[in-house]
Amino acid sequence: MLDCTAMTALCLRFSDDARPDLPLDTGVHALALRDGRLVPVASDDAWLLQICHDRRGIWLVVAPGVRGIHVNGRPVRQLALLRAGDSIHAEGHELLLVAPREHPPLPPPDPIPTGSVHLVLRGIGGDHHGRSVSLEQPRWIGSASGCDLRIEGHGIVPEHARVALRSGQVVLDQTGAEVWLNGEPVRQAVLQSGDQLVFGGRHRFVLEGPPASLQTPVAVTPLPPEPPTPAPAHWTQRVPWLLVAALLLALLLSGLLMFGPR
Repeated sequence: MLDCTAMTALCLRFSDDARPDLPLDTGVHALALRDGRLVPVASDDAWLLQICHDRRGIWLVVAPGVRGIHVNGRPVRQLALLRAGDSIHAEGHELLLVAPREHPPLPPPDPIPTGSVHLVLRGIGGDHHGRSVSLEQPRWIGSASGCDLRIEGHGIVPEHARVALRSGQVVLDQTGAEVWLNGEPVRQAVLQSGDQLVFGGRHRFVLEGPPASLQTPVAVTPLPPEPPTPAPAHWTQRVPWLLVAALLLALLLSGLLMFGPR
């Protein structure tokens, strides 16, 4: 297999044979059916589907009039936005969009305070499609009745996996069976915002949240205290001004009386 270890290195995996992964560099990648296989072709040749990689993301474009193209089991007529871990079915063939990466060691069990990281698992396929579950506490996923996310089907065990916070990071661990992360099978991993988890082939979840919240919270330097507001001057401090004003008024009245019309 081609080594696509960077998170930004996306590959297209041909699941039905042993061909090497197709790197999805920036640009348009066209595929056509040739001798019963989906193969890359030039963009000006007749094509079945195209995968476009640009600064906006990864897009699947279906050729006009073509039917039977599915992404994660849902039919696509024209255009679909893809993410790492998606499964594309076309003409009886399955393609996986994968983003392999190196997995660092799991952090030690040093959970951060509850509520300090705002992340959710959002269902995008299966029984929990559209449902979001907060990760402010550990979440068990499996077929057991006590699981936070109860899923059933082929290959699902009672306590299939746990997703929890450790030292400011989201960790997938204690897996009782294989989990697919961005198209790759794993048993444990440190997760990142945008990762897609697949259980049993059809239960799909995406980790959502601001990337900055995946880091250990940074200490905030408090603002310096505001200078105290000076107290209003006491009446005794205003007395000299009152005396001066009274004196000027007396002088003015005396002048008027002395030099005024008689």
